[in-house]
Amino acid sequence: MEKKIIKIIIVGAGASGFAAASKLISNGFENVTILEAENRIGGRVHTIDFGANVLDMGAQWCHGESGNVVYEMAKDKNLLSSNVPTYKTFNFVRSNGEEIPAEISERLTKLAMGILDRNDREREKRAYHGSLGNYFAQRFYEAFRTPEYSDIDSILQHEAFDWFHRMRTSWIACDLWYDVSCGNYLEYCECPGNMMLNWKEKGYRTVFDLLQNKIPSGGSDSIDVESKVLLNKEVSKITYDQTTTEADRIKIKCSDGSEHSCDHLICTVSLGVLKKNYRKMFEPSLPDYKVDSIEGIGFGTVDKIYVEFTKPFWNEEWEGVSFLWKPEEMAAIREDPINGEWMSSIIGFYPVSFQPNILCGWITGQAARKMEQVNDNDLKTGVNHVLKLFLKEWNGAEVKNTIGSKWSSNPHFNGSFSYYSLRSDTDDASTSNLATPIYDANKKPIIQFGGEATNTHFYSTVHGAVGSGWREAQRLIDSYCK
Repeated sequence: MEKKIIKIIIVGAGASGFAAASKLISNGFENVTILEAENRIGGRVHTIDFGANVLDMGAQWCHGESGNVVYEMAKDKNLLSSNVPTYKTFNFVRSNGEEIPAEISERLTKLAMGILDRNDREREKRAYHGSLGNYFAQRFYEAFRTPEYSDIDSILQHEAFDWFHRMRTSWIACDLWYDVSCGNYLEYCECPGNMMLNWKEKGYRTVFDLLQNKIPSGGSDSIDVESKVLLNKEVSKITYDQTTTEADRIKIKCSDGSEHSCDHLICTVSLGVLKKNYRKMFEPSLPDYKVDSIEGIGFGTVDKIYVEFTKPFWNEEWEGVSFLWKPEEMAAIREDPINGEWMSSIIGFYPVSFQPNILCGWITGQAARKMEQVNDNDLKTGVNHVLKLFLKEWNGAEVKNTIGSKWSSNPHFNGSFSYYSLRSDTDDASTSNLATPIYDANKKPIIQFGGEATNTHFYSTVHGAVGSGWREAQRLIDSYCK
């Protein structure tokens, strides 16, 4: 079968789907169609125009340099810059407005980050049969029984513990770090280099121009992937036949009633979508090893709350504020019938690069899902309430606009990104099992799986998603080049 007439459908026009399409097209596979459920391309990369520039509602940073395929595409094109804040030091403020001295904040941060460092006591972590949260608690409170930390009282210890819990859930996308496998936590690999590289004034959507070789513009080797995308095509059913090698052996139905067929399908929907829909989405049913991985790997919610002020109350060196809750203020705020369930879970607010009047707040898990349900006015009211508690220098600065991301309540994502849960330990769930294709009788892949959750060491990242798309495209290319 010639490359040009092989029909390939990719489900999802996010980073993985785009990467797969660009590689296939550049290798002579021209009959490629991408079915995208949203009314836009990008997936969990969603850059919007807002304020003085743009905001990234989803993926924001190019995490690291060495080994990062996104960085490799961007590094020589003047697209990236260092970020402020660095998220390496934290200005801790209590809910009564009391600032924790910088020296104590630095010591607490050094202690916690040392415990969470994947290179710290690696063998011990891998052998630990329990959650990351339990491991952290054991090491964290052990430290306070030593003379080095004897000056930090138990109340501040608990407030800091709660904050590091909330902070780490925003990095992992778990509801609780007691759900995270301590041993498999080490499977994720950080790319050496600057972890907080931003996309200047352009946003992460730039990656889709890079995948199409459109930067610099005017190049003769550009790849038109966007013309292959059909928007508003939510896939509801995938029927496939492993026993035949005939053309169009895969049938796809969309919720708008349209039907499509192909020889090969690459599914790059989020793990959240698979978790919710895999039972009714695939016919015949997926094999048990894949079901175990879909159900066993975690997939959680991380949201942002952007706050635009009429003018900033902070200076260029300010790196934000991190919220430590005192029990009495937390109890009082939770009595709010509309906003009480989410306000006390905001991690803090931090400056946004190339947005002089905007701060970004982070919120995760069940609280994030509650935040997604409130209307714009209640979101603004809640933000004002929290800022009044923590920030003396805020002094009633006028909040012009607020906007929150809604990754969990969007049925085309059902959350933000993946992690290794405790259940993955017992179910033998793995990213590699999730990535394993379904083959036909001739050992050619007919149903393939991409997306960040299928990347062995870079899950939860855009470079992991891109790498998975290239992997599946190459798998298909190789099957025709033997």
